Amino acid sequence: MTDKLLYRIFTVFLFSQPAMSVIGQQGPDHITVSGTATTEVTPDVMNWNLQVKNEDQNLEKAAETHATAVSHVLDFLNAQDLPQHAIQTSGMKFGQNWTYQDRQRVRDGFFASTDISFKVKDLAKYTKLWVGLSRLPHVALTGVYYDHSERIAYRNKTRKNALMAAKAKAEGLAKALGSEIGRPLSIEEVSDSYGLRTGNFNISNSMSGSGNGSGETANLAPGQIPITMRVKVSFLLTTD
Repeated sequence: MTDKLLYRIFTVFLFSQPAMSVIGQQGPDHITVSGTATTEVTPDVMNWNLQVKNEDQNLEKAAETHATAVSHVLDFLNAQDLPQHAIQTSGMKFGQNWTYQDRQRVRDGFFASTDISFKVKDLAKYTKLWVGLSRLPHVALTGVYYDHSERIAYRNKTRKNALMAAKAKAEGLAKALGSEIGRPLSIEEVSDSYGLRTGNFNISNSMSGSGNGSGETANLAPGQIPITMRVKVSFLLTTD
């Protein structure tokens, strides 16, 4: 291939590349905005996470003690009139227990553990559950989280409010420039946040009640859960 031919091909490429770029950028006039909405809801569900764990120098003894401890926890929970299928066991394991002595890792018997989670819809039960579980051996409460039974419905409603907020923003911006928005060209959910909150428990031996005088809701402060949705929408932009 001659140098003259190479120069001609290179010149054609230089002149054709900008033309392709301009064509790729062509499209309807549009405006892209984001919309955010937040809904505060009062929780009506509590999710509890427990761990049953014990240790022993003999593995068989550790397993037997553990089976009894788990059975006591499940018997107690089943007697609390919880929602159907509210109790779940998971993370069941046993093995060697290791400790550090004189900066060295040494075996110190065996352990057995099981995670138990359950759901409570009657928040007034929390004191009875808290105190009752504290009386059972080898039980640790690892977390209590507030939730709402209609969470999906609230998220859908909040997402719709975010879309309406984006539309109002686009209308305001377009009007400021003497234009109007048309049909939506694209809709994207940018992010969603559901603020599950840890329960604030403060139970002492002497509990003073309020309201019904039972003491079951004296120290319960569920607060509210924020549900936040954010969307990005592009609208067709028209100008007279």
